[in-house]
Amino acid sequence: MKTIALPSMLGIVFALSLHTTPAQAIDETWVASNGGGAVCTRAAPCATFAAAHTATDIGGTIKCVDAANFGPVTITKTITIDCTGTNAGILASSTDSILVDAAASAVTLRGLSIHSAGAGLRGVSFINGGFLHIDQLRITGFPRSGISFTPGTSSAMLHVSDSVISLNGSPGLGGGIVVQPTGSAAARAVLTRVQADKNSNAGVLADGSSIANATIIVQVRDSVVSGNNGHGIAAITNTAFTAFVVDSSSSLLNGGDGIRAQGAAAVVHIGRSTVIGNGGGLIVASGGQILSYQNNQATGNGVDGAPTGVLTVK
Repeated sequence: MKTIALPSMLGIVFALSLHTTPAQAIDETWVASNGGGAVCTRAAPCATFAAAHTATDIGGTIKCVDAANFGPVTITKTITIDCTGTNAGILASSTDSILVDAAASAVTLRGLSIHSAGAGLRGVSFINGGFLHIDQLRITGFPRSGISFTPGTSSAMLHVSDSVISLNGSPGLGGGIVVQPTGSAAARAVLTRVQADKNSNAGVLADGSSIANATIIVQVRDSVVSGNNGHGIAAITNTAFTAFVVDSSSSLLNGGDGIRAQGAAAVVHIGRSTVIGNGGGLIVASGGQILSYQNNQATGNGVDGAPTGVLTVK
């Protein structure tokens, strides 16, 4: 009887497994201007963020080899896109550049340049998820909004730091950064060292006018909101609590109001900040409140306005 060696049998089984096991997602993937594969390793990078997103494990990171247009992507899981130092990004033609639709996720976008090719809708659109961190992004030219943060049924947090949001929005539509929950979700946002300038409509808008039960709280710190066609910083609502905390920031040279609180549930706290050269300065409407720590500069506006109350520094 002929004997078959066990090592040979194991080799055949292993070889067959290579052809039947599907490719597994990996923790770190890469895109490059000369990419074209589907594995997305550093040695064999992909050509698009969409392909890299598919190849990346939950919690993994997509990195860029060089500067190129890596195309729009829909994010459906916890992931990081980090292209720091490459000036890589997305040139969107008729869609949102980045759509975040990932329940209970934590998404980080860092070191990207995102531009509209005329009809791209939004730079970054968040409709579902837990946390979105935007760091060192330049977002320009979108007819809807640079950043649209519109959580639905789950509360969510937005952090934006060291970023430029410019030339976005259309008259009466969108703007630079728009925080606007669509359901019962609570939206929280922290903007640090952000430049929101030359946007149509508002520079930074918290809009609770279409909801009843959710709350919106936005902190703007060490930031500049300037040259926007509409209001600089605006809280607009009906019954949903909508609040800003503006600290060590400037709202200047905006066509509308530098800081506006509109609606009985709209409240703005302002400290160590400058409101100069706007159509209106500190402006309230329909029962809104602007509360000052009494250490601000608000002058040289079409109508300077005044705080509705004062706060004590503690």
